[in-house]
Amino acid sequence: MGRFNLIDEPWVSVMINDKGETKEVSLSEVFQNAKQYKALAGDSPTQDFAVLRVLLAILHTVFSRFDARGNTYGYFEVDEQLKQTTVIEDEDEVEEYAEELYNTWIELWEKKQFPPIIQDYLKQWHEHFYLFDEKYPFFQVTEKMMKPENISKTKPSSVSGKNINRLISESGNKAALFSPKYEAKKNKELLTAPEIARWLITFQGYSGLSDKVIFGDKKYKSSKGWLFDIGGTYLEGKNLYETLLLNLVLVDSQQKQLKDIQKPFWEYSDEELIQWYFSERNIDNISELYTNWSRAIYINPEFDVSKPFEFNIVKLPDIAHQNQFIEPMTTWRFNESGENKNTYTPRKHQINQSMWRSFGLITLPHSEEGGQRRPGIMDWLDIIDETIEEFEVKIQAVSMQDDGNATSWVPVNEIHDSLKINDLVLTDVAQAGWLPRVNEAVETTKTVIGYTYRIFMEDIRDIRQLSSNHQFVNRNVEELYYAVDLPFRNWLSSLQPSDSKAEQIFKWHATLKKTCKSTSGKSVRKCNLSGLCRNRV
Repeated sequence: MGRFNLIDEPWVSVMINDKGETKEVSLSEVFQNAKQYKALAGDSPTQDFAVLRVLLAILHTVFSRFDARGNTYGYFEVDEQLKQTTVIEDEDEVEEYAEELYNTWIELWEKKQFPPIIQDYLKQWHEHFYLFDEKYPFFQVTEKMMKPENISKTKPSSVSGKNINRLISESGNKAALFSPKYEAKKNKELLTAPEIARWLITFQGYSGLSDKVIFGDKKYKSSKGWLFDIGGTYLEGKNLYETLLLNLVLVDSQQKQLKDIQKPFWEYSDEELIQWYFSERNIDNISELYTNWSRAIYINPEFDVSKPFEFNIVKLPDIAHQNQFIEPMTTWRFNESGENKNTYTPRKHQINQSMWRSFGLITLPHSEEGGQRRPGIMDWLDIIDETIEEFEVKIQAVSMQDDGNATSWVPVNEIHDSLKINDLVLTDVAQAGWLPRVNEAVETTKTVIGYTYRIFMEDIRDIRQLSSNHQFVNRNVEELYYAVDLPFRNWLSSLQPSDSKAEQIFKWHATLKKTCKSTSGKSVRKCNLSGLCRNRV
């Protein structure tokens, strides 16, 4: 008998007001009351990103089959369990289907309420959402998949509660400093059922490679978690309902998914999934990608949540990274050399680098000649922006930093940033429009700081007779980036479509000049007179 069903039991952490107060709600409550919640508010930004994608997978699955009123589209068959069983064959019908999907999105946006069909769907798959279960455990395999004859060692790898909980991330060899949990009575190992559910989903996205056990005895390239490798990028609205809708890409810009069935993992058995993962798998639908497994995970269905927690894991194969454009929520890198030459692969966000420094990478339209490809979610914003009212867009960026060890890729630090900008400014991509002008301002700022100011700091370093290996130059360059960070964000969020572009750009250049002058003056004053004299001699 299954325990703790995620459809009924509270586990999704949401923010309920502007004071930042939170509470845990069930999947059913999330979709019933999404507009009443400000945002997801789990244990970390990476966890919220992972949970958001599971919620989106449910929405993609349902609304690829049913419209905003709960009616089937009529282009394919749907069985009694609300699972799609046939695909669209006629090209003309694909165009019609795309138009209906877009109309579904518009109706959802205008109603500000999800229809009952979501609850109907969840009811049909209720047995597949138990956290603890012998038959269909959520995001897990059953015990039989972990038998010694199926894996490379006599037993799978084991991960303890204090390592699963990324707020601690403590291994058996190194204690975590400033842990939010005390050590006595194995408190660090304890997790509640809601915490297990959230960290389970997160672990499937951010696993690393420190574990050793694989299926069979033939080596394969193992996944460290798809989310681990991407520069997570998504849009945030005024409430959770808007956030879900803004990221619900029902029609991708090239309409590649429309002939393919959405395949979230819960619609398949663990045996089917493992077999599928070891086939020449081509992910052709967004729900499958959003619910992809990096590990076969086993949790004892009889586990007592009052005891120290652990689960067992076995590595699963990695998924193709080259030109995986089914993924709308990542920044991209064009590779001019190496094993991925002449292809795009996901580009992670950089630690200690503000998101606005990658403004063009995130916002500028595709350019094959320039090796530029923005996240698909920005293409989607261009599509829906014509039908929704003017609003302030908040672009969120999420990535996970690793330890730099290619044999383990242990998650060590989260990268999280955001930008606020008017949607009409963000979607004005014309040659003389706002987007190119803002990007020019960003590039000018990077040139002034990263080149001109750097050369100036190198001169100051030489005057002070510091070693060329001294961190003086890099430290001062980063200090100037820090000094312009908040002013740039404020300037960017203040832009309105009716503003004079020339005046606003001039205004930013003046702010940049003033900040550079103030910051550089401090460095010059630190140079003593004798240092200047020695340099002149």
